[in-house]
Parts: sequence; structure tokens; C-alpha cells
Amino acid sequence: MRQETREIAGVNVTLSWPNDDDLIVKGVTFLLPGSMVSISEYNGLRDVLIEKDHLVVSFFINVLWPFFDNHQTHARKVRTIFDDLVSLYQNLPQPYSVVGHSVGGKIALLLTAVVDPSRVGVVLALDAVDTNPVQFTNEKGGNFPLKGTLEQVDPPTSATGASVPPDPDSALQSKLRNIPIVLTCTDGGLGIPKNHNAEAIHRFNSTTTTFHRDEHAGHMAYCDNGGRWAGKIMPDIGTKEGNANARKNAQNLIRQLL
Repeated sequence: MRQETREIAGVNVTLSWPNDDDLIVKGVTFLLPGSMVSISEYNGLRDVLIEKDHLVVSFFINVLWPFFDNHQTHARKVRTIFDDLVSLYQNLPQPYSVVGHSVGGKIALLLTAVVDPSRVGVVLALDAVDTNPVQFTNEKGGNFPLKGTLEQVDPPTSATGASVPPDPDSALQSKLRNIPIVLTCTDGGLGIPKNHNAEAIHRFNSTTTTFHRDEHAGHMAYCDNGGRWAGKIMPDIGTKEGNANARKNAQNLIRQLL
């Protein structure tokens, strides 16, 4: 593995390459941390992504700035970072995947819902939290939907190579590309309301998301060391075994999805 930190699209980004040859990359995955959690707390998840020969892209998520439109601002950062990466490394495969924890999981959902749906391939949202603001779990409606995205595809061709439009009024057709969205949920922690947790998000999107519960695990279970100082403000309600199983389950989900 080769790791470098550089500024891309105005953001301090850590790039973890599977090898020294930038051309040998089978995928690109954004690994988005929880609120104010160091990206080094997710080295275990990063290493599994590296096993899959993915370029892993991470940056610190500051939920205190900007004060307004914070989550979508960070989602737009992902979009512009990927734009610049494609310009810098023209052989990078598309679409990209997103693995996010806590607020990073919500940012992953915003990317697939509204910010960059045409380029998101797989989403794994680990104990995502839909608060500040609520955008997926409003009981009164008005939620962002989690669904596939319409793509235009070339029309079929005849044996002679000529185009055969399925619709005489259109030279292109559209199809719905389903985006695999997997949500995991732990037993939670301080400040995570059950009506806005990952299980609630799945309840509002039961036909388009897959749900997995990690029993006896706390919110910081997916971190290598409990989130370190960031984890101290959220008492760990998980058991040692439950937290370890949650990390292992997340790693196995990455292997299955990618």
C-alpha cells in the first residue's frame, strides 16, 4: 500500500493506493469518517478496501463548519474531489463507491440521493444518523428518496451495425440503474434518536435498501479504537464482543459488495 496526503479541490485528502502503480486500480472508494473522528480510526476498513485493489479516498468531516448546509457541502466535496481525481488520473474506473460511518454514512446517502447519483456505484452506510437536518426520515414526508438513477444508454444495433431505436421518436433509451445501498445499525449511543437512525432510514426506503443489525454493538464499533477522543463524548453501550463482531461484519460486507 502507498499512502499520500495532498490538497484536491481545496480539501486536504488522504489517498491510499493498493500498490505503487497508479494504473492498477480496480475501483475508487470514498471512506468517510464519523463526526470529528480521525480517518486513522478506520484503517481496518481501509485495509479491506485495499485488498480489493481500490484507491481509498478519505478526508476529515468537520460538522461544525460550515454552519449551514453542512452535510450536503461535504457531499459536494466528494463530487468535486472525484472530478479532480479523474482529471489527474485518467485511468480511474467509474462509478465510485462510498463507505461512510455515522454522519459519513448520511453523506454517502446524500451522494446517491441528490448530489451525484449518476456516478455512485455502491453505498455502505454504517450506523448512519439522519439529523441536523432530517432529510430521509421525516414522518410528514418531503424526504430525499433512495432509489436507482436513470441513465441514457446507446440504442441496440442490427446485424449490420445500424442503430435500431426502441422508440421511433427517440434515438436514445433510458434505464434505471439500481444502486446497492446497505445500511447497518448498532444499539446506538448518546444523541442518536431511534426515529432518525439507520433502521428508520431503511423503514422509509425498505424496497431500495438492505438492512443489517449489529447486535450488542455501540455507535463507535466500526472504529479501530472506539473513536479515541471523539468517542469519549459518546459512552460505549456495546460489549467488547459485539463491537468486534460489528467491525468484522462491516469488513465482510465490503468484501461482498465490492
